[in-house]
Amino acid sequence: MFQLSNITKQYVDGSGVRRVLDCLSLNVDDGDFVAITGESGSGKTTLLSVIGTLIPADSGTYVLGDTEIKDSSEQLSSVRNKMIGMVFQDYRLLPQFTAIQNILLPLLANEESVSQDAVRRAEELMDFVGISSLKDKSVECLSGGEKTRVAICRALINKPLLLLADEPTGQLDEANARLVAKLFKKINTELHTTIVMVTHSAEMAGVADKCYRLVNGQLQES
Repeated sequence: MFQLSNITKQYVDGSGVRRVLDCLSLNVDDGDFVAITGESGSGKTTLLSVIGTLIPADSGTYVLGDTEIKDSSEQLSSVRNKMIGMVFQDYRLLPQFTAIQNILLPLLANEESVSQDAVRRAEELMDFVGISSLKDKSVECLSGGEKTRVAICRALINKPLLLLADEPTGQLDEANARLVAKLFKKINTELHTTIVMVTHSAEMAGVADKCYRLVNGQLQES
């Protein structure tokens, strides 16, 4: 699915240069479910942002499928829209829209309107994650668990090869976190979607097939 080789990323802050990714390498195969854990500030979100093409690495190579990812805004935008779906801890839903409108938003990146086939796919995804009844509700009225499921549907609407999740249960109570953990496993096994997830939750990490810990800028199997 993708390969990171000798990825380095550093930031300059008040104390000087801080290297958060240090010659990091990672191979993820098609169909893998990978969890990445680590202390706060260890660079987990930075790593996920590099994989998601949201930020460039300072050095190293990143190959996604057959494509080497380079710092070209046009290429990165195309890759993100066609190959990658992302679920963020803060949902990033638009409050003025309904649940299904939020799910369909990524399709408007290249089109002025959405097709009936796209609407049917959105409805099928909502049924898959158990929120069909929320189709026309404003996202402002939804619980945290419901918002997470809407965000997951939105990430899947373009049939991405790769699903990235940044602390998807970070704002949920224990019961909802457990349901979302099972849902990600269901997405991996039934939709055959490759998943890379950053999490503090041992329960979330436990549903993944492979788990790594980010320490001193490098990944250790755990």
